[in-house]
Amino acid sequence: MIQFQDISLNYQTSQGQIVILKNVSFTVPSGEWISLIGPSGSGKTTILKIIAGLLKPTEGRVCIQDVNMYELSKVKRHEQLRTKVASVYQQFRLLPQFSAVENIMLPLIPYQKRKELLPRAHSLIEKVGLTQRLHHFPEQLSGGEQQRVAIARALMTEPEILLCDEPTGNLDHSNRDNVLSLLEVLHAEGKTIVLATHDELAATRSNRILALQSGVLEERIMDYDQV
Repeated sequence: MIQFQDISLNYQTSQGQIVILKNVSFTVPSGEWISLIGPSGSGKTTILKIIAGLLKPTEGRVCIQDVNMYELSKVKRHEQLRTKVASVYQQFRLLPQFSAVENIMLPLIPYQKRKELLPRAHSLIEKVGLTQRLHHFPEQLSGGEQQRVAIARALMTEPEILLCDEPTGNLDHSNRDNVLSLLEVLHAEGKTIVLATHDELAATRSNRILALQSGVLEERIMDYDQV
């Protein structure tokens, strides 16, 4: 479960204070898929960074599974989140010198031997439908295929929470649908998903939509099955 309690984030500049988030509160129960929508600069990516433990808010509490993340030291916060939370981005961030399967193993390379990681990496590349691309390098993959490799890489640590920052932003319609369908499968398997997107049609696949405007949570659109 993710709990945002009165989260604000401000920056002080020579021109004055810039408000990034203002008193944002919401809860994401385990296994729920929510979407954050809003224009560029509304605070979507900032919320994902805060959940990921990368950006400390100015005020408020952020709890993951009832643990206040920002009361922990950076080292302990990293330990808590390393296997609980994983991220997928608009830019695929695959390392060009490594094959698809090698990219997938990267999150755990510092912690386990390659031969121990290969079975899970093979299983994940099959899960995302890219068995025939196992040894292909990023430049040999389409944009949609690269994003599916990136999702498999995020799943390598078996995270409970998947943060997705505009994961379909660089994809054509067909690849967009493939990625969203994969997220639906992961959600059905029990993953908690937080999707930041400009694409309101993509957002309708989630249980709830949180709309942001200039760092303020404006509205909540409930489960579409109930509307």
